[in-house]
Amino acid sequence: SLDQDFSPSELSTSKKPLILIQAGIHAGEIDGKDAGMMLLRDIALGDKKELLTKANILFIPILNVDGHERRSEFGRVNQRGPKEMGWRTNAVNLNLNRDFTKLESAGIKTIAKIIIAYDPDLYIDVHVTDGADYQYDITYGYVASGGYSPEISKWLSTAFQPEVDQALKDMGHIPGPLLFAANGNDFSAGNIAFSFSPRFSHTYGDIRHMASILIENHSLKPFKQRVLGTYVFLEQAIKSLGNHFEALQAAVKADSNQPKKDIPVKFKFRDTPADSMQFLGVASSIVKSEITGAEYVKWEGKPITQSVPSILMDVPELSVAVPQAYWIPAEWTAVISKVQQHGIKFDTLTEAQEISLDLSTVTSYSMGNQPYEGMMRVQKFELGSERRTQTMNPGSIRIPTDQALGELVVILMEPESVDSFFQWGYFNTIFTQTEYMETYIMEPLIAKMLAEDSDLKARFESKKTNDANFAKSPRAIYQWFYAQTPYYDQNWKVIPVGREW
Repeated sequence: SLDQDFSPSELSTSKKPLILIQAGIHAGEIDGKDAGMMLLRDIALGDKKELLTKANILFIPILNVDGHERRSEFGRVNQRGPKEMGWRTNAVNLNLNRDFTKLESAGIKTIAKIIIAYDPDLYIDVHVTDGADYQYDITYGYVASGGYSPEISKWLSTAFQPEVDQALKDMGHIPGPLLFAANGNDFSAGNIAFSFSPRFSHTYGDIRHMASILIENHSLKPFKQRVLGTYVFLEQAIKSLGNHFEALQAAVKADSNQPKKDIPVKFKFRDTPADSMQFLGVASSIVKSEITGAEYVKWEGKPITQSVPSILMDVPELSVAVPQAYWIPAEWTAVISKVQQHGIKFDTLTEAQEISLDLSTVTSYSMGNQPYEGMMRVQKFELGSERRTQTMNPGSIRIPTDQALGELVVILMEPESVDSFFQWGYFNTIFTQTEYMETYIMEPLIAKMLAEDSDLKARFESKKTNDANFAKSPRAIYQWFYAQTPYYDQNWKVIPVGREW
């Protein structure tokens, strides 16, 4: 900063915009470190100081220090340089770019603190991709559609991207969008624009209403070419942010204050491709392996131009009604801590309070067959609901949805969201039944219940008639009657997130 006041309070309230550049989140994909250090050198010691009249800069050269220090010549077999590369994950094998909602790693907890304290206006995360070959060397993307910040997306597409693309072209680079082959091999079947959930950096930025960009340099392009392209990108990003800052501020304000009646928690693909792009590809052929007998793609190094369908995953598949607030009981301290780490506003009870809430119940579920990012996720499930009045003890929190981060609140709280605390496994203890009733108690109790409650008897007979498996299962029958008694655990398979309407 030219002002040389580097405090969070000064930088977050400066009349100049603030850009946060992050490199080395995947430490083998280290182009951003070199490009950023070169740019800072030229600002401090060369002829680029004028850039600081456009914006203030925060730069993290190496986010994943663990992975960076695990460097060798054998880091990424699919990447052309540098000679030594770091490792994708951190020392406990967590992928930091899957951690933005669950906040399990020290690195991403720190990023959340930085975002809250400094309130950056533009967030850039620099990666190197791999996979299929193509002519583009600098590919990048943002949530263009199907996200939570439509006005910011419009600013990125109309004010930011044209200037950055032109700057890259002027310096001999070929910019392109994020590229994911629909068939997993080449682009003959189209390019997929996925709806990434907010566990990723740029989509986490989108749901926070912070302009965010994911750079994916092409791993098959030479290291020097990739670094120089990143340098051009970052330099122009600073200029474009400064040139169009007022428009971005207006977009952020509009997105932060947009109505929150219904919010999508799941997206699906469009029925038909959005359009076709003139794709600057590389010729390939399908070859049968003499070793395995399987077919694989062989890249031939010849540039081609193809018309490729753009397959967009931006149609809301499931939306939820947004309550006035969510409640979390005091005992779920890990979840409350994560809500706080995200910078979400909430109120904490100082004395017990009775409140009527809607809660989701789990009627059936299955778990993932192996851990994902260190968590045992809930994979498939069906939900019911119930309304109850319960005592919320001191330390319980009330999270209003009428706040700038209201969309993030919904994504974390609603179980249907793939990045909900429920699906990540933070409530898995609700699946354990801890009290049971012996059959020698159940038999006389059931007889007494049937004799005294004609409605219960009718419901029992109806269920036997309509559910053959139930009728043949003594265990299921005992369980059904047990659930009708006051001895039954009322919190078993009840997700402890209450909705206040």
